[in-house]
Amino acid sequence: MRFGFLLVFFLWLQSATASTVVTLYAYHQAPPFVINADTETGLNYDLLRALQQEMGDQVQLRLQLLSRPELNQRLAAQLPTIALWTNPAWFAAQEPPYLWSGTLFSDREVFVSPTQHSQKIQQLSELTGSRIGAIRGYSYPGLNELIAEGKVQRIDADSDKENLALLLEKQLEHVVITRSSFLYYGRQTQYLGKLKITGQPYPAYRRQILFTHHYQELYPRFEQALQQLSQQKYWLDRLALYGLKPL
Repeated sequence: MRFGFLLVFFLWLQSATASTVVTLYAYHQAPPFVINADTETGLNYDLLRALQQEMGDQVQLRLQLLSRPELNQRLAAQLPTIALWTNPAWFAAQEPPYLWSGTLFSDREVFVSPTQHSQKIQQLSELTGSRIGAIRGYSYPGLNELIAEGKVQRIDADSDKENLALLLEKQLEHVVITRSSFLYYGRQTQYLGKLKITGQPYPAYRRQILFTHHYQELYPRFEQALQQLSQQKYWLDRLALYGLKPL
């Protein structure tokens, strides 16, 4: 009888202390989101650590990097997914509908040019006659039409770092890049004082977290943890390191 009681108690203790493993998916793999995957540095890892502090031991968070097409495939297959740094405008409506977190920080696409470039880009049409560095596979509304009309030459690269190198080599007049990425690169020695933002014709957007319907029960806990980040010193320090501010 005593053995049976101990066995039941042991099984109950195991279930009571067991933690739920939750995977966070991130398809943004350029700085500041991933700076060094081997040493796990960058905002992807910082956010995971910050959230883990608030979620406690009952939920164990892990990070998995993937490409945007791979993320699209997961969502199309209606697999359980939590995707970082997303925005509702970038994802087609789904049934059941996605859940969205509050805003982590705001971002936008900007145009970067050598510091000696004097023109401010207020309208996309002012890019006429320019060579623009862009990321392969990305779409840029308004700019796409200028490229199709032959008014702008688009030169693709696989990374922002490649584009910025071409800009310094004067093989481009401008590079289109996210503001958060340029804030990181602009502080690096090889770019410091050599490049500047010359235009922000695209509207700002909010970076949020997408939750599929599988996480309806866990979603309120995530939202509470995310709200607490606005007061968490570790998270605020990490954002400040990259020149970012929470909303």
